Amino acid sequence: GGRGHGGRVPQVLSGLGAERHLQRLRHAALAAGEPLPEIFLDPAYAQATHFRLCTLQVTPPGPQHRPPDPPNP
Repeated sequence: GGRGHGGRVPQVLSGLGAERHLQRLRHAALAAGEPLPEIFLDPAYAQATHFRLCTLQVTPPGPQHRPPDPPNP
């Protein structure tokens, strides 16, 4: 993708954003019974990832997110 927010949208919508990657790393450490890497214990990380509402997977309604119309016979 391109640079900036617009270039990240396809990554985020497909679950490939940096936020999801870090979330998976944290989950893998917990599942393996390993101590969490220091980044996950840092107060700045906790503040940066604490949201009352996360809209990373919410897409706006509109024709660009609608399945294509069936072909006309």
